Amino acid sequence: MKSLFKICLMLLPILYFQPAYTQKQGLTAIDSIKQHLITAEPDTHKVRIMYRIAEGYRFSIPDSAKRYVSEALVLAKKLKWQKGIGALLDCLGSVHNDNAEYPKALEYYHAAYKINKVIDHRPNMARNLNNLGSVYQRQAQLVKAQEYNFQALRLAEDNKMNDLTGLLYANIATVYMDQGNFEKSLEYNYKALKKHKEMKDKNGIADVYHSLAIMHLQKDNLKKAEVYFNLSLKMYKAMENKLKEAVLLSQIALVHDADKDKKLTYMFTAQKLFNETNPYHNNSLTNIGNIGGTYADIYINKLAGKGPYKNIPLDYKVIAKKADEYLKKAAKYATEIGDKDNLSYFLDNLAQLQEEQGNYQQALENFKASKGIDDSLYSQESKNKLATLEAQHAFREKEDGYKQQQQISVLKMKQVYLYAALIILLVSAILIYLLNRSRIGQLHLKNQLQKKEAEERTKELLHLNKLSESELKAIRAQMNPHFIFNVLNSIESYIVENDSKTASRLVQKFASLTRLVLENSTQSLVTAEREWKALKLYADLEMMRFNQQFTCTFELDPSLDLSTIMLPPMLVQPLIENSIHHGMRNSDSAENNIIISLEQTTSSIIFTIDDNGIGIDEAGKFKTSSSVKSKSIGLSAIKERIDIINAINEGAPARFEIVKKTPEQGSGTTAKIILPKIFRLP
Repeated sequence: MKSLFKICLMLLPILYFQPAYTQKQGLTAIDSIKQHLITAEPDTHKVRIMYRIAEGYRFSIPDSAKRYVSEALVLAKKLKWQKGIGALLDCLGSVHNDNAEYPKALEYYHAAYKINKVIDHRPNMARNLNNLGSVYQRQAQLVKAQEYNFQALRLAEDNKMNDLTGLLYANIATVYMDQGNFEKSLEYNYKALKKHKEMKDKNGIADVYHSLAIMHLQKDNLKKAEVYFNLSLKMYKAMENKLKEAVLLSQIALVHDADKDKKLTYMFTAQKLFNETNPYHNNSLTNIGNIGGTYADIYINKLAGKGPYKNIPLDYKVIAKKADEYLKKAAKYATEIGDKDNLSYFLDNLAQLQEEQGNYQQALENFKASKGIDDSLYSQESKNKLATLEAQHAFREKEDGYKQQQQISVLKMKQVYLYAALIILLVSAILIYLLNRSRIGQLHLKNQLQKKEAEERTKELLHLNKLSESELKAIRAQMNPHFIFNVLNSIESYIVENDSKTASRLVQKFASLTRLVLENSTQSLVTAEREWKALKLYADLEMMRFNQQFTCTFELDPSLDLSTIMLPPMLVQPLIENSIHHGMRNSDSAENNIIISLEQTTSSIIFTIDDNGIGIDEAGKFKTSSSVKSKSIGLSAIKERIDIINAINEGAPARFEIVKKTPEQGSGTTAKIILPKIFRLP
């Protein structure tokens, strides 16, 4: 048999000196507060006193709560105190909400919100939204409930309302749990528990323990569920909150489903407390239905045994009568207050009982009524069961009836997802997406807002990327002619100073290098393999031009796969050029050498150009007498490109540095370019 274990969203008083004071201290505190009414002047202070009394009576004597809040409302309107009117309307909504009078609750909550919005009282607006969410959750309108919860949460966080923020975390967790999203439910429960512990809010901590118990009960972790139930029950008893104590007992009963007599003992104890506090509370109706469902389970599965039992008769006819009595009573109450969620469950349990009794006509009617309330509550198994009952009712038409019911089920499912079906007709490729979306369920408001923010952020990044690409192309437009000019100077010098055979080899290498440069110049990133090859070609050209006056050594980290790494093209070449023209060219040493090395770290690629030339200081003395143009935009271009790389990439920062060697290190200069590691897309 189905058993309901429901936890309703919690409400928060609006006008208060000490939050939930009367609930913590019990009814004894109310008598003390009443004494202040005797001498109170007819002003806003008196309104506050009556409000506190009404809040105290909410869970014990709802009629008294209504009377006090109504009297306070008359005085507040006479005083034209808008804030007080809004708070009292919210309180009236909560009284009706506790009594499952949901249309009235919605009416008062909306009226309160309207007033608070006019006076721009954001904290009270947040509380109104929270309370509206609780009504929709109790009516099983989970998407709408979550929408109001997240609206309230934004206001609560903006206004640093720690009490409401903690409560909203718990309420959001509850709705996620109702939707079957246990991971999200656990995440928000822990947020709520942390917030309530920071505030030393015992009532809030007990509520979170209650929510965690329900979650573990739904996941069949009975031992963990009982631990959290008992923690919560102990705290509610200490606070003299009999209504929540009743709720806990009715749900602890479900942990003991294997021991039906013990389960019934818990439920009857809970119902006694419900009858003393609020017999029409949502969980009271659930408990009555679960009592009937338990008796129906015992009858259907013949679980009575030999006894003796405290709550289970030994006669199965008497057991069936009790099951029928409680289930019909629960269904009647649920119908009166419009609780479709409970009504659907009770009618289903009643139909199973009537099916076992052989009363197929009534069973069929109740199954249909249950299914019609909310088709989404039922699985394909329930639909097949409905088809089977129809087949039994039709006797020899079993096979035809089953097929017909299957067709009806398919049509109804198509109606539920009509919007998805219309889109499927437009583009077949969207079919998989919509089917997956239907399994996930309706998206809640927070995800929609996050998606919009992500889209805006993407647009900004695309815009930044386009700007950066434009800047990069402009810099390369300056850099490439500079490079080609220097290489052509090298070729010219070699043709003039050497034989034509070597000049021909020089031209061939230059042609290969020029091809690489032209191909790479159209892209912002090229493979490290191509860039490494271009650097080698350039170094070979310069060594030939200067008649092997120096050597170039290329050292590569063996762990690097150059085909998978992407680099900005022609970024390192100006450093080799500077090393040759300012370090090697004017050196008299016979062992001139430039070492070009490429290494990697976890997140970076490191180019090092180390020469043993004359060094930066000595190079300055030859600047005016050089036959090669000394003016170069190479180094400034490198710095500009480094800035652009850092603007585009959010990973490890790119850096560029030139360091002259110390006397201990010898002569020469060391230059380094450190770039973020960017992998080639497959």
